Amino acid sequence: MILLFDLDRTLIDTDKFGKGLSNIFGISFKEYNSHVDLFFRKKNVHYTPEAHIEILRSLGHIKNSLEEKEVINAYQKILKRLDSYLFPEAKKTLSLLKKKKHRLFLITLGVIPSQRKKISGAKIEKYFEKIIYEKKNKSQNKFIKSLSKLGEDILIINDKAGESLEIQKILGKNAKIFLINGPHSKNVNHKEKIYKSITELKNIK
Repeated sequence: MILLFDLDRTLIDTDKFGKGLSNIFGISFKEYNSHVDLFFRKKNVHYTPEAHIEILRSLGHIKNSLEEKEVINAYQKILKRLDSYLFPEAKKTLSLLKKKKHRLFLITLGVIPSQRKKISGAKIEKYFEKIIYEKKNKSQNKFIKSLSKLGEDILIINDKAGESLEIQKILGKNAKIFLINGPHSKNVNHKEKIYKSITELKNIK
C-alpha cells in the first residue's frame, strides 16, 4: 500500500515547535499565534520562522543586528534537533510501516527551503521512498496525480480534512483517508473517522 504522509501536525508537533520558536523570539505563545494569524494566514502567505524574524525586527521586538544574530543562532539550534519536536510515536510508527513493506511518501506544502530544513532537522528522510515539496496546492502536484495511474491502494495521512478530500478526489477510488485529530480536521463537512494519532496506523496490513 502507498502511504502518503503530511508533515506538520501529522508528524511534527506544530504547537510544540511554535512554543520553542516563541521562546527564542522572546514573545508569548499567544502572541506568536497572533503573529502567524495576522501576518501569514490572513494574507494567505506560508509561514516561515525566517520571515517571522524579519517581522519581529520591524516591530521592534528585535532591536538590533546583534539581537537578530542571537535569535537566528538559537533558531539554527532548534532546526538541528527538530527530531525532538516530532510526535513521540512518529519515528517508531514510520519504521514499523516501512518494515511491513508499505511504500511511504511525504508531501509537504510551504516555502520549500524552509520545509527542507525542517525535514532534514527531523531526520526522517530515510523512511520515505520520495519526499515531495509543493508550493501551492498538493492536489495539483504532478507527482500526486501520477500516483492515481499506478492502480495501488493509497492511504492519505493528514490532519487537514479539506486538503485530504481534495487529494482523494484526484487519486480516485483506490484512495482512502486517515484523518489525524487537530484544529483542521473539521474544517469542512465530512464523514471520515478522525484518529488520535498515527500510532493507530500500526494495525494496517
